[in-house]
Amino acid sequence: MTIPNMGLNAEQAETLLNLATNGVLNRVDERGQRCGELYQWGLHPRTADPGSALAADDAAFKATYPLTLAGPQAVSEHALFPLMSAAESLHTAGILIARRKSHRQPHIAEVLQLCRVAMECAALTIWLLNDPSSDIRRDRCMSEEMEQLEQQRRFLAIGEEEETTNPSRYPPQLLTMNGDHRRKFNMMVADAKAAYTFDKTPSFTKMIRESAQWVDAHVPAHDTGEIGDHGLENPARSLYSYGSSFIHGYKWMTDYARGGTVFTLIADALAVTLNMVECAVCLYEAASRDPGSGRRDESYVPKRFEPTIATWSTELFGR
Repeated sequence: MTIPNMGLNAEQAETLLNLATNGVLNRVDERGQRCGELYQWGLHPRTADPGSALAADDAAFKATYPLTLAGPQAVSEHALFPLMSAAESLHTAGILIARRKSHRQPHIAEVLQLCRVAMECAALTIWLLNDPSSDIRRDRCMSEEMEQLEQQRRFLAIGEEEETTNPSRYPPQLLTMNGDHRRKFNMMVADAKAAYTFDKTPSFTKMIRESAQWVDAHVPAHDTGEIGDHGLENPARSLYSYGSSFIHGYKWMTDYARGGTVFTLIADALAVTLNMVECAVCLYEAASRDPGSGRRDESYVPKRFEPTIATWSTELFGR
């Protein structure tokens, strides 16, 4: 997909499109620059302060569900890893957006795919951490832990099928090592299922809707109107729906992406994704902070999020 130029050079074509769409390319470019703001945070995430709600959740999970062998920071890790992934997806989207003028290729499908993935990751973190009850946060983490263990079990079963069918392709010691790993893993999962009661995680469709609803009910202090004036729920649901077209290679979305309107989709997708990811990072930072403590000297989170983090740290996680 390229920008239609109608015989114009790139600058003229973009100027004409901006005039016809109330500056949509300017909005895309501004949000593309914003996509890189959390990259360094993703590379240098903070661990939970000893007196924070997240540290207490980690300790509670370890005490309540020891058979999962999830380690001493299970809640922290389940909440953090999706955000690190989301930050990298946004960073890559920003790089692709910046290439539009130099390469005359807007990377439409790639950017929308990255937005959908990043929003999905952020919604998971918000769902894990947004309840004021430590017990509920702990138990949601258990649901997510068991869901991921099941995904891992399926992965290991694929490897076992291959090794059983074609054992000559692998060194004997590798077959023995992998077999021992699968046996211990399956035993651990079976023991956990027998010992604990846990709920199934919601679908990502439901998780995204509920996480966006939570943000709408807790408009962050750093918001400049994108959330407060327009809401996050409907844009998030819309992106998750049409984003599936680009993720799975469905062509139905092309009915709504003609005549330059696709750039409005990109601008809107960037806005909703950035807001979901930024709020998820603020929520994680707030849960990681000992209520009443300030910003760390070595913090990589953008300073413009500090009012939100400070407010949520006290209001949501103050004890």
